[in-house]
Amino acid sequence: MANVDQAPPQKDAPLGQSDHTEKIKSQVLEKIGRPPRLHRVEVCQHHNGNYRVNIWEQQEAQGDFALSTRVHILSSYYLKVSDEGEILNSNPPLTKLRFPA
Repeated sequence: MANVDQAPPQKDAPLGQSDHTEKIKSQVLEKIGRPPRLHRVEVCQHHNGNYRVNIWEQQEAQGDFALSTRVHILSSYYLKVSDEGEILNSNPPLTKLRFPA
């Protein structure tokens, strides 16, 4: 019998909710700017159009020898998002971050 690769089944969002992860990521980065050492943008859907977004930054290596990459949360936002995925409100407000030159 041949081994057939199949994609895992898709999880459906609860009725009335959609996952706008990629759209939210792009909107947040557009508003705050792209950190020079960006590691990842983590978007967690909560309930009723509420999301938590964490911006993870890779820290610079300290010392002559580093075994692993250190990351930390640079900033974190709690968002209210429309049914279409547009950010309606952010706490704290989404403003341009200043990065060292």
